[in-house]
Amino acid sequence: MLLYSFCHVVARLLLPVVLDVRVTGAENVPRSGPVLLVSNHRSYTDPVVLGAACPRPVRYLGKSELFEHGRLFKGLIRALGCVSIRRDGHASSTVRRAEALLGRGEVVGLFPEGGIHTTGDLKGGAALIAARTGAPVVPVHLSGTRGMYDPEAYVLRARPVRVEFGKSFHPHDVGDPSKPKEHREHVLAAIRTHIVR
Repeated sequence: MLLYSFCHVVARLLLPVVLDVRVTGAENVPRSGPVLLVSNHRSYTDPVVLGAACPRPVRYLGKSELFEHGRLFKGLIRALGCVSIRRDGHASSTVRRAEALLGRGEVVGLFPEGGIHTTGDLKGGAALIAARTGAPVVPVHLSGTRGMYDPEAYVLRARPVRVEFGKSFHPHDVGDPSKPKEHREHVLAAIRTHIVR
């Protein structure tokens, strides 16, 4: 992921200059091994901001519609490590993709609201993946990204942006794994506690 590495360095250098970006808790991201990074979602710029703030490369699971915006954009997001998933498909295919990435010790990024929302309603996919894989979960809260990009002017508007990495937790330590449905609900509640404000 050479392109990702290049863009990561550029974003880390430029974003604090263009915006008032403050990152806290980055040390909560394990330095090696699989990690499930889950965040609230307020703007199309969230993956860029979160990716720049995270000390490790992030492989995002992105909705398949993103890959329908022309071959150039499709090639770009693939080169940046984004993996296509179908939100209207069977959940097992998404879980398998996540399991494969986590099995290689990568950081998988998810926005469990399922899109850009302000309601805080979380889908169950992140909890299902966490429970199935046992990968450490790092919840993240983003603020200030909504409205920071003007698509008509193609510019970023300077405003305070905050990226707060919460304490990582092991899904097997939350609830009773022998009761899968209840266990997933407990994991989802633990995620919601940090990312929904």
